[in-house]
Amino acid sequence: MSQVTENKAAWITEKGARPFKVGPGPIPNPAENEVVIKVAYTAMNPVDVIMQESAPMEIPYPFVLGVDLSGTVVALGAGVTRFKVGQRVTGHCDSLLTKKTTNSAFQQYATCLEVLVCHIPDSVPLVNAAVLPLAVDTASTGLFSILKLPLPVGDPKSTGRKILIWGGSSSVGSCAIQLAIAAGLEVATTASSKNHEYVKSLGARHVFDYNDPEVINNITAVLQPGDLIYDCIGGDEVRTTCTEILRKIGGGTLPTVRWFAPTETGNVKVEFVNGLLPGLVDTSIGKAVWGNYITKALELGKFQAKPDPYVIEGGLEKIQDGIDILKKGVSAQKIVVEIAKAA
Repeated sequence: MSQVTENKAAWITEKGARPFKVGPGPIPNPAENEVVIKVAYTAMNPVDVIMQESAPMEIPYPFVLGVDLSGTVVALGAGVTRFKVGQRVTGHCDSLLTKKTTNSAFQQYATCLEVLVCHIPDSVPLVNAAVLPLAVDTASTGLFSILKLPLPVGDPKSTGRKILIWGGSSSVGSCAIQLAIAAGLEVATTASSKNHEYVKSLGARHVFDYNDPEVINNITAVLQPGDLIYDCIGGDEVRTTCTEILRKIGGGTLPTVRWFAPTETGNVKVEFVNGLLPGLVDTSIGKAVWGNYITKALELGKFQAKPDPYVIEGGLEKIQDGIDILKKGVSAQKIVVEIAKAA
């Protein structure tokens, strides 16, 4: 049972309402397989912008949004054995699936499924850890559920294949580069010229400027039939470009991070990546990534909590500011709001 008796949250009162209204939050009551976390930081994601401005799904207003957090464990469900109270963790909240306001990040105390929580080693600041959850889960679903790559390990064997990560400096791209390497693939990626050194620091072997008019020809000169592509940006233009490249190297499945109804044209099948379904919650992928890989890889420096956070201080009252800055666009950064001073 939870020992938390008071909470505070940033509420969205109705569809399209702004700014968020800060007030008393839901009292956590964790299920057997859930963890309650005192939130130190929460990260902003494009899905938060979409859900505030024009939610494509029905949610029960007033509602609490937010998917990414880091903080410390304060309570455990009866069946949770991987964690203990006081541990530093990062977690992915699933309220957009469950419609439970307790399971959202924009509050002082948030509840997460145990499988979507990860212990953070002392060498990694909580503010950096907050950038990981949705990005890791989206990268993992695309790589391991849709593209069926080998699960990540600390000392991978080469598969002899390459993968193009389109949008390597994005938060999903930054994680996808590293997870693909941990699966034994050689990584090619796209980024603006100013971010080439950044994506190389994550392990990318081949880097292309997406603004180069010859980018398609340059990429197809490196990739071979059987190689893979993951669209970590989405949108019509990028999806069309990635489809053309994949078609030229023999076809296959193209995961894309922006909603797009599954389609099959010629030798290319485009499939939307949902960071929770059908990937991590009900399969072995979540356990393999969060339970067996990320903590140890962070500790050994084999996985970096990237991109770096752009931190906004001031608590829940600054959530709207964070959303608005994200809307204007960021590059090789992730907007993170400090909810409480980390101990």
